[in-house]
Amino acid sequence: MINVADFHDETGLLRGLSAGDQAAFKALYDKYHHALYRKTLQILRSSSETEDVIQEAFITLWEKRNEIDTTRPLGPWLFTVTFNRAINHLKRQLREKSKAAEATLEPVTDNDFLTVEKQWNLLETAISQLSPQKRRVFQLCKMEGRTYEETSQLMGISRYTVKEYLGEVMYTLREYVHQHVSHDTTLLLFLLMYIL
Repeated sequence: MINVADFHDETGLLRGLSAGDQAAFKALYDKYHHALYRKTLQILRSSSETEDVIQEAFITLWEKRNEIDTTRPLGPWLFTVTFNRAINHLKRQLREKSKAAEATLEPVTDNDFLTVEKQWNLLETAISQLSPQKRRVFQLCKMEGRTYEETSQLMGISRYTVKEYLGEVMYTLREYVHQHVSHDTTLLLFLLMYIL
């Protein structure tokens, strides 16, 4: 069982998760659920479908808990898995509406863990190149779903600075993705950057 003090330390939570600690899993669920819900709802436009996708993503997290690198932030991996599930859900809906489209649509599944891992690594590398302040703004606003005002208070900077940093971060990440992926995967990763 992990120490309660570790609940505020993601590395500690990930160690607990890796060891099968359900309290650590619940703490990570609570930490990321709101931001995942908000972003996934932008794609699916349905509360019930959004909850289903998020539940599936967290089931995947539990099932792959021994494969997660506990020294790396969970956010990029979790958002990638959730995004892929949401896109897969939309593709299933399209196939149901049009049999003609079925032959051209391939599902994106988190069973292809290598693809998720590659996308996670790409995002993580891009994020790691940000300045500490911008990385923190990105973490708070995009990964934890905090408002500009909350981020401003936590970091001791103005709301305007938060907004400015975030705009610069998103531009930088999109440029990085554009330079480091092949044409056929650019759209998926650009969509991923939009959701994040």
